[in-house]
Amino acid sequence: MSNGYAVVDVETTGLSPGHHHRVIEVAVVHVDESGRRTDEWCTLVNPRRDLGAQHVHGISSDDIRRAPEFAGVAGELAARLSGRVLVGHNLAFDLRFLTAEFGRLGYGFSASGLCTMELAGRFLGASSRSLGAVHSALRNARASARLLVRCLDRVGDVAPVQFDVPRQVSTYAAQRRRAHAREQHFLAKLVPLLPRAGTPREDQYLDVLDRAVLDGRFPLDELLDVARGLGLGVADVMELHRGYFAALAEVADEDDLRLVASLLGVDLALPELTGGRR
Repeated sequence: MSNGYAVVDVETTGLSPGHHHRVIEVAVVHVDESGRRTDEWCTLVNPRRDLGAQHVHGISSDDIRRAPEFAGVAGELAARLSGRVLVGHNLAFDLRFLTAEFGRLGYGFSASGLCTMELAGRFLGASSRSLGAVHSALRNARASARLLVRCLDRVGDVAPVQFDVPRQVSTYAAQRRRAHAREQHFLAKLVPLLPRAGTPREDQYLDVLDRAVLDGRFPLDELLDVARGLGLGVADVMELHRGYFAALAEVADEDDLRLVASLLGVDLALPELTGGRR
């Protein structure tokens, strides 16, 4: 028997915890069995390293200097997740980072839950992977909670999270000093138009690829690490990149296509990718 749902979202310094990237913001929104939002909590987290794409997530060094490290919020976070069904938009991404952060402290964290990206495609007919929110853990968690509520009558029974983390509660949480107006990347309006890949793990990978493209960087080693965690091989990744580019070719102009082609390592001259555009 669960105590309801814990909708979680994290902002991070990069794409893969296997490459020493860390959580820099975490939010949890509680939703009860009837679909009512009952509580929310959010804090910045000091990763003790550079912050990655600050132009995207909008978290400044000044904000982070006054934030607790993950060890300082682990007990609070455990208390807010424990006994509830875990929910997230591309939950696999959040779970990889939470598992790594708790693991650094010596605590086991093995959980499953509900992915609103998958639920929206299955039950709501959503054609896009995008959550349609800015890079803010709390705003993303709220948006995921709204998607969850629309699907509640169809999700069935899911096991709640159980922790072996001491569940002390702390009132210390650091917030952003100001709301972040996300820098408008040239692909920001196009990514939500891209179709789903067809299987949950492929969509999970492409959601991370969306993040990389919008961040304006393309760390192939991190993306391959994400792919391996999802059970995808190099051949699968290259095929997904080709499909991603072909979908983008339907909505992007030629200059944008050339830039993305160079990032994805695909041949812009292939007519099946561009419909004959050169």
